[in-house]
Amino acid sequence: MDGVVDQVKEKIDIVEFIQSAGVQLKRAGRNYLGFCPFHSNTKTPAFTVFPDTQSYHCFGCKASGTVFDFVMQREGLEFRDALEQLARRAGIQLQERTPDDVQQDQLRTRLLEINQAAAAFFHHVLVKSSRGESARAYIQRRAINTETVESFQLGYAVDDWSALLSYLTDRKGFEPEEVEAAGLAIRREHGGWYDRFRDRLMFPIRNAKGEVIAFGGRALGDAQPKYMNSPQTALFDKGKILYGFDLAREAIRSSEAAVIVEGYVDVLMAHQYGFHNVVAPLGTALTSDHVDLIKRLTRRVYLALDADTAGVRAALKGAQALQENPDGELVAVTGPQGVVGLQRGQSLEIRIIALPDGQDPDEFIQADPQGWQALVEAARPAMDFYLTALTADLDLNSARGKSDAVERLAPLLAQITNPVEYAHYIQQLARLIDVDESVIMRALPRDKQTPAIDRGRTATRPTPSMRTDSARSMAAPTIAPRMNAEQIQAEHLLCWFLRYASARDAVQEKLRRDLATLPLAQQILSDALVDLFDRPEHRAILQAWEAVGTSLDPQSWADGLDMSLRETAQRVLTLQSPQPQAYRYVNDALECATILQQYQAKRWQTRFAHQLNEVQDEAERLLAYEYFTQITELLGMIEAPRRSSTYADLHHLHTA
Repeated sequence: MDGVVDQVKEKIDIVEFIQSAGVQLKRAGRNYLGFCPFHSNTKTPAFTVFPDTQSYHCFGCKASGTVFDFVMQREGLEFRDALEQLARRAGIQLQERTPDDVQQDQLRTRLLEINQAAAAFFHHVLVKSSRGESARAYIQRRAINTETVESFQLGYAVDDWSALLSYLTDRKGFEPEEVEAAGLAIRREHGGWYDRFRDRLMFPIRNAKGEVIAFGGRALGDAQPKYMNSPQTALFDKGKILYGFDLAREAIRSSEAAVIVEGYVDVLMAHQYGFHNVVAPLGTALTSDHVDLIKRLTRRVYLALDADTAGVRAALKGAQALQENPDGELVAVTGPQGVVGLQRGQSLEIRIIALPDGQDPDEFIQADPQGWQALVEAARPAMDFYLTALTADLDLNSARGKSDAVERLAPLLAQITNPVEYAHYIQQLARLIDVDESVIMRALPRDKQTPAIDRGRTATRPTPSMRTDSARSMAAPTIAPRMNAEQIQAEHLLCWFLRYASARDAVQEKLRRDLATLPLAQQILSDALVDLFDRPEHRAILQAWEAVGTSLDPQSWADGLDMSLRETAQRVLTLQSPQPQAYRYVNDALECATILQQYQAKRWQTRFAHQLNEVQDEAERLLAYEYFTQITELLGMIEAPRRSSTYADLHHLHTA
């Protein structure tokens, strides 16, 4: 797919494409300037498009990338979907798919058709049929208005064993086996099928593109369970979907916040009263896939769950899922003797909305919409919520209660990497249980007793004495055609990232350290690993690898990728053989990363040099000079990699 990606980028002009997507751009010297479509800002245009590199960058929210990244971020698409969309626009025929790929595509298309037909059937019964009277009465009791019914395409499954099945097979021509595959019918033990959903208010579940992929049903009678979702299918995995996300996406992006509630009707009522940035998981705890969906749009997340015991437990689990951040910033944690280890910083700001006892979001919003907005604005940081929720059942005047409080909260305190926040919450807990702060400090794990971000040192960067120029065994590289020197280095780095977590960690710390003292450089150069890569397929492969938790065998994982990424991932993994000595592959990864940093920094240096010569406004020239100075300083700080035999065939391709 490498050639196709290049063809697409050559055929589609990024300036024209972004303008056609509704972003107004004005020429500013060699580049184009406008308001960023990825965050709310109406004062100063900070979104810059660079025709020379066919890329964009926002100086406000740091969104950046190629036309592929723009489509994926703007529309919430996976790489394959973005590639297909852009290839169609460019008039390029994608590589013919394998028989298995074609079969899976046909199945997916068929299931989407079945689900859409079922949604239309359920909706018709609810709105038009006399058999939907009980469901209409329920909707009226819940004060769900007509506009909400239409926008969410609510429906009703009648109390009949085969109403939907008969419609889909007799009227629409689908096979019973296909209806079963869509999760809408269940096979009888002795032959035949029957409807899965009966006498239930139906909530179509849609993906980010608005396609109906499953259903949720609320029982209107005494059937159990009260709420039931479609089973897992080729289209649907409930741990990867947030209800209402397709309708909430733009509001989440524009408000720079996502509110997570617990149920379908909570989402409906929030949207009905104008709070469109509200979504809900589908009866599950929050997962890493949910977090990935949210992080594409915002870094602020509010949890609004019921005030009862179950709701508190759900809030705790939800906050924990959001805080477990495998791709967060790696920061050095220091102790009295200096750097003692590394841990993940939190890339999400998590707050808990405190609902009044006995009320859920649905009820509260209906009763007091303005009060709901006030609740959101007054939401507490997750750690404040922990301090209350995890000690509510303890006698904090007793020795046992104090001990239990510290035992419960110590692991959470140990996760805080910001030294000011850490000190604040140590003080809070000390006051809460009336003990000295030093007592709490001693209860923490030894390597977490004085967390602080050390911006001047690192624990993992190999020293010169660790380097070696001895011959190393390596697989013969198969370099993709049309790869320039930068992309060759990128593919080798991606290979190490896929093979070794320690290589990723070491490079992450290096990026953070290199930018730590350069605030202007931080606005244009990211410390995210994925932003080292220019090619969209490299970025997509790394993101897909991080999404699965990086605990799989990389070769087997690559073999199971979609064809749009499989070939590149398989080739990348042949570039380097596994190495038994950790310092060697860490060193090699650091060398590749340094070279890629230099390429990136030099591009920005050139851009600001042009800007200095082109802009007339003195304030703009001064700002461009400050950027230019910091980028030049960064280039001076970055250690030029020492040549090693591992890259003896590659170093001549890099222009220092």
